Amino acid sequence: MEARVIDITEENMLKGCCEQDRNSQRQLYEKYFGTMSYVCMRYLKDRDQVYDLVQEGFIKIFQNIRKFEGKGSLEGWMRRIMINLCLDHLRKINRRLPDVPLEEVYDVEVPEDVVAEMEAEYILALLQDLGPMYRTVFNLCVIEGYAHKEVSKMLKIKESTSRAYLTAAKKQIRKMLSEWIEQRERRVKNG
Repeated sequence: MEARVIDITEENMLKGCCEQDRNSQRQLYEKYFGTMSYVCMRYLKDRDQVYDLVQEGFIKIFQNIRKFEGKGSLEGWMRRIMINLCLDHLRKINRRLPDVPLEEVYDVEVPEDVVAEMEAEYILALLQDLGPMYRTVFNLCVIEGYAHKEVSKMLKIKESTSRAYLTAAKKQIRKMLSEWIEQRERRVKNG
């Protein structure tokens, strides 16, 4: 006889995970695997590393789930674990040097409606084309909403360095968007 899977509420799922119930753990994993993978993909290029970190993250989540105090959302708490794992991983591989000197990045105007036309996968690809520190600072500041003071502590860099990385990342993204616009206009023009 095959086991029947039933959908349980997040509260019951959380309670089951605290009791190390495998069904609850599997449901939590299945519910959040995609979201947590996407979080990690914003920080790392290599999909194998992403999936390894997501697996490691869920192990850490299951080991520490009793520490979740219900302040904020469970997803937010899990995101924080995944982000910290990504930052630890980036520190281990020691990719702190800028990939593009700051003076080589220039500012480009991009119409606001362009981003709305882009698919999420292309936007993720743009982020992954940034150097590791640019991508990390951009994600932490713009997407996760951390202040430069918090980012500087997390990455062990000066606040001014965090600001410089963010400025450079935004300029690089504008440049890539400008190139995308030019390609799109050429395709439209050529039919």
